[in-house]
Amino acid sequence: MSINTLINEIFTDSINMFNCPSCDAEVRTVRYRYMQDDKESRIYRCPHCSLMFARPIFIHDLSHRQMDSVDDAELFNNPFLKKLHEHLIIKREIRHVRKIFSMKEFSLLDIGCGTGWTSSVWEKEGAEVVGLEPSGARGKIAKERYGLRIIQAYLEDLEDSEKFDVIVIRHVLEHFAEPFEILKKVKTLLRENGLILLVVPNINCIGRYIFNDKWSWILPWHCNFFSPRSLSGLLDRAGFVVLKLYQTPSPLWYPESFLRLFPKTGQLNSRIYSKLSSLIFLPFMPVVIAGYVMGLSDNITLIAKMK
Repeated sequence: MSINTLINEIFTDSINMFNCPSCDAEVRTVRYRYMQDDKESRIYRCPHCSLMFARPIFIHDLSHRQMDSVDDAELFNNPFLKKLHEHLIIKREIRHVRKIFSMKEFSLLDIGCGTGWTSSVWEKEGAEVVGLEPSGARGKIAKERYGLRIIQAYLEDLEDSEKFDVIVIRHVLEHFAEPFEILKKVKTLLRENGLILLVVPNINCIGRYIFNDKWSWILPWHCNFFSPRSLSGLLDRAGFVVLKLYQTPSPLWYPESFLRLFPKTGQLNSRIYSKLSSLIFLPFMPVVIAGYVMGLSDNITLIAKMK
């Protein structure tokens, strides 16, 4: 088998059994196999809550988990996509949080804030933002470009001496092998009556059903693949009450998934998008819109508070 190959091959693992990171049920059903440098990891599917998760995890060393690339950190520096995302996604989140959390000004911890672009939108809307970012390259941009206060550390190493009104975890929870333990850590950083806002890819999106093993799974960095059901169950088990859950569309992963159908071009990395205009996404918009209408959109947004 070739390097970096995802294979759809459903079978029962008669030797290994793992507990689901979301609901703790016993899982043996293998939905996909992933090969990288002649090493295999399997993507299991929990029959109880529908979470898919990888074992063994792809990235074992904590110091290798951060993503240092900056080309893709701000929607490939595409001004149109950034403005669209800011108005349709980020400001919608802020409206929902403000509707639930009536404080005009509030403290916010953005876990895995990247280059700080989305964090800066929150700050402009009245939040006192602290960004947590393990990547020195991305954290430097967040400081210099947006003037944000940045803590360069992994969440696991962060002390809980400072607490926050709102904690944002955007496209980060899927990187942790044990998301339940991560949410327990987050609770120690949240003030009483505070809110947590989570954004994760939706494995039950229309794109995954169309492209299957050619879908952009963001391997090897992702090790959990959530559905609305499994994400809600995880928050409940971790001691949170879900206040709002909705899906949002995104065309970002479709061009790469399409290219994977053609072996000679399927290995192109994300830098291709920095050289192409937003027109590359237009052919996929009918599918993206159809997924949104059908309740099979690309991302899940969840807002919750502690029980």
